Amino acid sequence: MFELLDAERFPAHYQTLETRKVKQLFEHWKSGSAVPVSVLDYGMGHGKYLRMFRELGLQATGVDINPQYIEQARADGFEALHESELEALGKRFDVIFLSHLIEHLDPNQLLHLLDRLIALLAPQGRLVMISPVLGERFFHDFSHVRPYYPQSIRHAFGQSSSPLSFGAHERIVLKDIHFFRDPWRTRLWRSFYIQETPLSPFTRALNKGFDLAWRLSDGQLGATSSWLGVYHTC
Repeated sequence: MFELLDAERFPAHYQTLETRKVKQLFEHWKSGSAVPVSVLDYGMGHGKYLRMFRELGLQATGVDINPQYIEQARADGFEALHESELEALGKRFDVIFLSHLIEHLDPNQLLHLLDRLIALLAPQGRLVMISPVLGERFFHDFSHVRPYYPQSIRHAFGQSSSPLSFGAHERIVLKDIHFFRDPWRTRLWRSFYIQETPLSPFTRALNKGFDLAWRLSDGQLGATSSWLGVYHTC
C-alpha cells in the first residue's frame, strides 16, 4: 500500500496510479485464464503498456497511426501494425485496451471506432478505456477534443433509457470502474509559474505538502483526474 512513498520510483501523478491498476487487473485476468490472454493495445504510442503486457506473459499486439512508433515496436519484437491494417489481421482479442485516446476523438469518430473494436473482441471479451476528466489541465493538450465519462459511454453503447442523439447500441456493459487522483496544485497562482515572487517559497512548500498528502494517502487525497472503465460485450 505504501509503495507510493518512494518518490523516485513513483512520480506524484495520476498516471502512476493508472499504471499500477492496469498491472493489477491484467495480472488477475491472466491468473484466471487457462490459456494466454491476447491483448490489443490500440494507440500504443511509445509502447509503455506493450512492454508491461509482455512482462506479464500476455500476447500483445500494438496498433498506431504513427509509422515511427510502429517501426520501433517491431524492432522491439512486438507484433505492431498500422490502424488501417487492423481488420485485415483477421484476429479477435480477449482484451482491447485504449489509454488516453478517446478524448482525442469527436463523438462520431468515437462511435465508429468502438463499433469496429467491439467486433474484434473474442466472446466474453473486455474493452478497457482510460480517459481524463475535465480538469484544469484537460485543454493544456491542444489535441484534446472533449472529455468522455462512463455515463457518456453508457448512453451510447450500454443499457440506458435516456433520450439519445446517436441511438443506443447496447453492445457493451460496464463491469468495473476506477477513478484516479492527482495531487492538488496551485496552478492558478502566479507564484506557481514565476519563481521570484514573494509568495514563491510558500507556493513550492505548499505543493510539496500536497505531494506528501497524496503519497501518504496512497493517492486518495487530491483532485480526480481520470477514470478506467472495464466493459464486457453483451
